[in-house]
Amino acid sequence: MNDYKIQFENSLSQNDKNWWQEFFKENIINWEVSIEEEYKGIDAYLNDKKIQFKIRETYYPDILIEFGHTNGEKGWINKIQECEYIIFGWKPHNEIYIFKWDVLQEFWKKNQVILFKKYGYKNVKYAVNPNKITLNYSIPFDSLPVHNTKTK
Repeated sequence: MNDYKIQFENSLSQNDKNWWQEFFKENIINWEVSIEEEYKGIDAYLNDKKIQFKIRETYYPDILIEFGHTNGEKGWINKIQECEYIIFGWKPHNEIYIFKWDVLQEFWKKNQVILFKKYGYKNVKYAVNPNKITLNYSIPFDSLPVHNTKTK
């Protein structure tokens, strides 16, 4: 089970920002976003595109989709977000996957039942937040929609 507070604090570290920047050497990531923008799914701007970043400190051959919370609140995949791209990164492998937000969200809407039938509840992962537990679904790479991959 992941601790949201620790993950959130790490995601704002300069070390992580530098790690992301290595993938986009020719472009500067603008990390100047307001708290309101963060709540709308925007972590930064890259070439004027609204980006959400998801980093994992441990390598797993999947991405995690936050689909809900134990208090009934929707997870980010089921919310209206203003980001245009979501980028997942795995530090140990120096690899990222880039998805168009609307493609990933549509994939989840159309395939969540299929994924649960195929992989079951064993792919549900939990993260402790200050006032709730987040429900995530681990989607193996070979089941993902079209995306771009980059390595350092």
